[in-house]
Amino acid sequence: MEKVTFPNGLRVLMEKQDHVRSVSFGFWIKSGSAYETAAENGVSHFMEHMAFKGTAEKSARQIAEEMDAIGGQMNAYTAKEYTCYYGRTLTEHLEKAFSILAGMVTRPKLDPGDIQTEKSVIMEEISMTEDMPEDRVVENQYAGVWRKSSYGRPILGTRESLRRIGRGELKRVLRKRYSPDRVVAAVCGNFCREQFLELAHRFFGGQRKGPALVDDCRMAYTRSCVLQEEDQEQTHICLCLPGLDSLSPQLQPLNVLNLVTGGSTSSRLFQRLREELGLAYSVDSGTTAYLSGGLFEIQTAVSPETAERTVEEILKTLEALKTGVSSTEFSRAREQLKAGLVMGMESTSSRVGHMGRNELLKGRVLTEDELLERINSVTIEEVNQVANQIFDLSRLSVSVVGPKLNPSFYEAIGGV
Repeated sequence: MEKVTFPNGLRVLMEKQDHVRSVSFGFWIKSGSAYETAAENGVSHFMEHMAFKGTAEKSARQIAEEMDAIGGQMNAYTAKEYTCYYGRTLTEHLEKAFSILAGMVTRPKLDPGDIQTEKSVIMEEISMTEDMPEDRVVENQYAGVWRKSSYGRPILGTRESLRRIGRGELKRVLRKRYSPDRVVAAVCGNFCREQFLELAHRFFGGQRKGPALVDDCRMAYTRSCVLQEEDQEQTHICLCLPGLDSLSPQLQPLNVLNLVTGGSTSSRLFQRLREELGLAYSVDSGTTAYLSGGLFEIQTAVSPETAERTVEEILKTLEALKTGVSSTEFSRAREQLKAGLVMGMESTSSRVGHMGRNELLKGRVLTEDELLERINSVTIEEVNQVANQIFDLSRLSVSVVGPKLNPSFYEAIGGV
């Protein structure tokens, strides 16, 4: 992989894969909900939507038709710490696809009428999320444990905050957050190096650095119990504990522990809750790691009658893991982690995403060999150490959405 930094701060990452006939590329921008105030919550996601509403030169329909005409693909998403616009096309159509996507990012029209239309679309997106208890239980959890931090606010914003967002707020985001020194342009696949650099210079080279910004978005974990009672078939449960930040040297041991806990079908939670007791169709654990901190999460959905027993079984499993994982569990999980990395990195889309995210947030992109070396160096002692560190149930938080909830049971678990 080659890195070129422009005088205005734009970083360009390039990795050649000459055996393919296509190219994946994108723009990773340091604009996300973690950098927003409560008053402007949702503006980063709103800006992402508006990029697809057209530029001074092209309407939204023209953009869609021109990308379809070359068989290209494009999309975008907003996260808490960044926004990503990405595309994929045949090698011979790279200039056209790049020009379409870069034009959307650098010259969005921000038409007042389109802003009102898209505001209604995002309101519907919020409603859609509210209709999905498996999403709502997680959002409630974040709002509880991170209630003293911007990380606790929803990426989509709220209906109240969206009503305050207009063209002025969107232009400020474009000026402050989309400046070239906060952008990484990355490409992976079969492409011409000189052409990609010329395209990056054409669309970003003439831009100036943005104002100096302090991204003060420190995370503060507060133990929480959030219960939302409503009539539905299942009780959705999300348990969490303070995790690790994305720069922690313990992250790979934690990833191994996650696979032993609930991140695979051979995990202790899956085998216990589904295969042995038949309490749940699925149970998952996962790590959420941001620059300022993270969470270890466990999520499942079960019959209301067995919800409390399910929680008790989860807690027993976590306590048991503090006595140590077996050598068989350790070896199996470490191989799973390695296989997931290698197979994932065989896609140019995955590779370019890895490049863009890590350069933007961490300032460095580890190679596949370096990542494998880190996983191979994990010891069973490190996994057991992180289990005792993370699975401190005196710090447990709980979020539940479902019928006939017993507040005293869950509040005792959540420390209320």
